[in-house]
Amino acid sequence: VAEDKLETPDTWETQLSAGADKAETFSRLMAENKLGALAFLRNLRNMRDSGVADSLIRSYAQTVDVSKVLPFRYIAAARIVPQYEDMLEQMMFRSLATHQKIPGKTVLLIDVSGSMFGTKISAKSDLDRFDAAAALAMLCREVCEQVEIYSFSDTAVHVAPRRGFALREAISSRSEERRV
Repeated sequence: VAEDKLETPDTWETQLSAGADKAETFSRLMAENKLGALAFLRNLRNMRDSGVADSLIRSYAQTVDVSKVLPFRYIAAARIVPQYEDMLEQMMFRSLATHQKIPGKTVLLIDVSGSMFGTKISAKSDLDRFDAAAALAMLCREVCEQVEIYSFSDTAVHVAPRRGFALREAISSRSEERRV
């Protein structure tokens, strides 16, 4: 640092800030396995919009290390680029497959009252409370030895034993029934 000899890291941020072509930058970083899982998820829309080949995006999704990515990241990405939901779900299952199972029976209650929808979990997030709860349900479905999930507002309703985004939809559809 004192000698001003630090090399600029080769990241998507530094490349794009320097004016590099988006499609070329993302394609090269994926080819060199230099795009981390979170950067990959956060930039799916940029990659799609800049013309990165769909086949390259889907191929990289199968190999990127997703071991430390939590389900809410996949929910956020699927909201932005729904055409990749199938790919995102497979990435999520892969990331959760390595977790040790929580033994015994787990019961999870998901609040689906109106207060869970539209209230963001933080000022900078596009996820609401329901998204966080759904992500927890998706996580529990994969890492708990035995899990029962119920949604509730006025009454508790058993949620069908679905996985991934189908579980999120099953919980969400129960909340829509109650709000009608």
